[in-house]
Amino acid sequence: MGKVPVRLKEVVYTLSPNHLNVMSGLWKDIPGKMREKFQSSWQNALYLITPGVAVYWYVEDFKEKEKQAHRY
Repeated sequence: MGKVPVRLKEVVYTLSPNHLNVMSGLWKDIPGKMREKFQSSWQNALYLITPGVAVYWYVEDFKEKEKQAHRY
């Protein structure tokens, strides 16, 4: 059986000049927003920071064990 040619269509999404600044408010003053969140509720900030610290600690420990594995 022969192959049927498939026509590919290109879709291009663009933003109009009027909508380019839609997301700018989200990224504005990130350190200030984080400080405010931490001061208002330190438990929530702790829940955000703890997994990152735990993953970093695990990765560093894994790399160290991998370096030491060839010695035994």
